[in-house]
Amino acid sequence: MILICWCCTTRTMAQNLVLNASFEDVNICTEYTAPCAPSAWLSVAPEVARMKYLCNGSALQGQHHVSLLQEGRDNPDTRVYIQTRLLCPLEKGRAYRIRLYMNTDNYPLRAGIRFDTAFIFTENAICLTAPASTELTENDVEKKLFRLNHPWYILEKTYVATSASTHLIIGNFRPPEKKGGYKNAQLFIDSVSITPVDGQVACSGQDNIFVDLYSERHRHTIPEKFIAAGSLIRRLDSPTGCDTIILKDDLFTADRSSLNIRYKEQIDEALKNYRTGGRTHILLIGHAWQTASDEFNKIISADKAKAVANYLVYNEGYSFEDFEVQGVGKQHPRYDTTGNAAGDNNRVEMIICRPPVAKDTSRPHKVAQRPDTLIIPDILFKFNSSELNTEFYSSLDSLMKKIPRDGSIQLQVSGHTDNAGTTAYNNTLSVKRANAVAHYMQEHGLGNDIRQINGAGESQPVATNQSAEGRRRNRRVEIIIFYSPD
Repeated sequence: MILICWCCTTRTMAQNLVLNASFEDVNICTEYTAPCAPSAWLSVAPEVARMKYLCNGSALQGQHHVSLLQEGRDNPDTRVYIQTRLLCPLEKGRAYRIRLYMNTDNYPLRAGIRFDTAFIFTENAICLTAPASTELTENDVEKKLFRLNHPWYILEKTYVATSASTHLIIGNFRPPEKKGGYKNAQLFIDSVSITPVDGQVACSGQDNIFVDLYSERHRHTIPEKFIAAGSLIRRLDSPTGCDTIILKDDLFTADRSSLNIRYKEQIDEALKNYRTGGRTHILLIGHAWQTASDEFNKIISADKAKAVANYLVYNEGYSFEDFEVQGVGKQHPRYDTTGNAAGDNNRVEMIICRPPVAKDTSRPHKVAQRPDTLIIPDILFKFNSSELNTEFYSSLDSLMKKIPRDGSIQLQVSGHTDNAGTTAYNNTLSVKRANAVAHYMQEHGLGNDIRQINGAGESQPVATNQSAEGRRRNRRVEIIIFYSPD
């Protein structure tokens, strides 16, 4: 259904080569099943620094915008970049109009734009060595607007393509300009537009690009399909960093007498560092994704991890004391849990950490807490209206106090109705009520944690609509609290 609607809109808005240009479509990430990022957009360094996806009432267009760290508080070389694939490649020598809605915090008004031929992923959030193709600065400001006293600038610039680029990256490509940097400087972007100056664009495969970008729901680690062939070791270069090797079901040869050469060379390299570097125990964490009970998957995953330990003990001269073996079953999917990719979650992760990483703080041990749901009942609204009843503000305030404010959560606000009235009316009322609650939350300092605001109308009842009590329960707004383990 989404694809059909998108195809309709592209006939009337075929100019813009950027999907989800104002970040309104929300992505439900694979790892934690929570709304966490704008669809079609990816972070360049997702394992260590991601874009902040904001819904705090200050967006100029729609509800959402993103924030990118330009220079870190402690490290001025820290960068956050976002990227997407263009619907059509740029044509060399053709002029394009680049348009950004932008504002900044403690940083000059500028954004680097790089056109490339592939996605770029890095394991460290540092300044990219690749240069910007062009840069928008205060000299390119077309208009200044305000939203809730927040200044937004519309910047526009003409760019003549130098190659047939297919991808777009946005961020700060300049090295630090002064000692100490700009101290946690942020760049806010609300809308991105790349359009040809001289008319329409025509290319094949736009539907496939849409499907690929919107189905990429892996948000917290670099998707393996983007890792260079044969590069299995994931390195985190910090004083307490870890090397992680993903060992899949093709780990052993067909007769199970030795390791697949694809893995053996990298395991040998990592274990060489382990033997000479005074590292902590090697974690072997088994994961299973079988069509069976959770308990069965835990047992199978533990057996997978034990098999790796047994091989290394009996064939490579290690002791069982060198290993800590765990089986976590389906608890931590690394890859998409639907379709053909689900089987990739059958794996063993070999994790070798430099001390003094404590076992309870190493990343594989973090467990995503189940979401909590706060219910805003129908009584807190005026009758048949989306306006909040001021007499019950104290009740709302008490619910607001139950929401953590330490930056560890993501919030979804969903409106619901009973089945009285037409479907269209109920859908509209549910969205308006969700927006009213979200606005109240924004006024109480929770805007930066909201990721999605939506209305489901009468489609998701929690009780029967055949009784007055059931209909009362169905008329509600839900605040869903997602807890991020990182």
